[in-house]
Amino acid sequence: MKINPILYSLFFLLFLSLSACESDDDAMEDALDNNPSQTDFSDLLINQIDHIIIPAMDDYQTEMSDLKLATESFMANTDAQKLSDLRQAFLDAYLSYQSAAMHNYFATQNQALVSSSNLFPIDTAALEGFIANRSYNFSTSAQQRANGFPALDYLLFGKNNTLGTFTTDSNRLDFLDELVSFMSNKSIDLANSWKGNLRDNFIANGGTQLGSSISVQLNESLLYYEEHIRENKVGIPIGRLGPNDSPIAPDASKIEAFYFSQYSSNETFTLSLVKKAVEEMERIYLGEGSDPTDDQGYDDLLIVRNQSAIDNDIKAQFAAIYDEIDNRASISGNEALYNKIQGIITLYKSDLLPILNVQDADGANDGD
Repeated sequence: MKINPILYSLFFLLFLSLSACESDDDAMEDALDNNPSQTDFSDLLINQIDHIIIPAMDDYQTEMSDLKLATESFMANTDAQKLSDLRQAFLDAYLSYQSAAMHNYFATQNQALVSSSNLFPIDTAALEGFIANRSYNFSTSAQQRANGFPALDYLLFGKNNTLGTFTTDSNRLDFLDELVSFMSNKSIDLANSWKGNLRDNFIANGGTQLGSSISVQLNESLLYYEEHIRENKVGIPIGRLGPNDSPIAPDASKIEAFYFSQYSSNETFTLSLVKKAVEEMERIYLGEGSDPTDDQGYDDLLIVRNQSAIDNDIKAQFAAIYDEIDNRASISGNEALYNKIQGIITLYKSDLLPILNVQDADGANDGD
């Protein structure tokens, strides 16, 4: 039987087309599986910096600008309404900070955002001494435990800090004004630093080797998550310091936004700070900014490597954390929240990092 040459040509072209598609897919999977450091991650990196990192910094700058305006208004008219407005602006800025702080690498780390903005609990004796003597420098390590949001929390919501303490103590008012100005200026510098050359370098710094943008982002965000979410926000108040360490004495006064929790008689806001920080960690993973799109995230890298089960586990673990937060009245109590937060660390170190061929910067993929 003779084969129609035209029909044969059509089948041959179709075969070539399908072979080319399979070849392209195989090449991508081979590149991802065998030589991930040579894979082009520019789409992921562009999405991370344009839709997640820079918007987080811009939002923080906006909220700090609002806090500065509220402070200036309070300085001009030190009355109950202005104090109420100032307190609300503080709460809004504190929430926004949680997203910016998660990106504690490159410009954010160089600007020392975390160490100058949110080390808690504060040293109230040192803080009162700085105020009384007017001897403070918000950029120094000596000021770290009397600085940033914890210091503002104490000034605005401490039981002995009322409207009258500001109207009768000009030193206190000046300290408040200068601290907020320092923090606002830092937010401006930070937002500007992430743009321009740093943005371009972040995108160009491909691969997954140590020092690459992917390695730095995953390792540094995970380190922040371990130290500042698992330990500082949850572990220390409940008496846990590291998954394998000996228990420490629990101390409910060491929660984030402690003075506001006392003022409001609940820990709802403290829990919302934890949730906001974890949500930013998830946004990095999903590649989703405040306006979720189908842009590329680390979940897509797992899926293209046929690791959908790991992707589902990570997403389920984030959901479990939110469910635990939403159903708790306080940080204190059982260790369920701590353990669920730890679950993300285990999944990242045991699965995500090895699958992406990203070295665990602390030297061991042990889930600690």
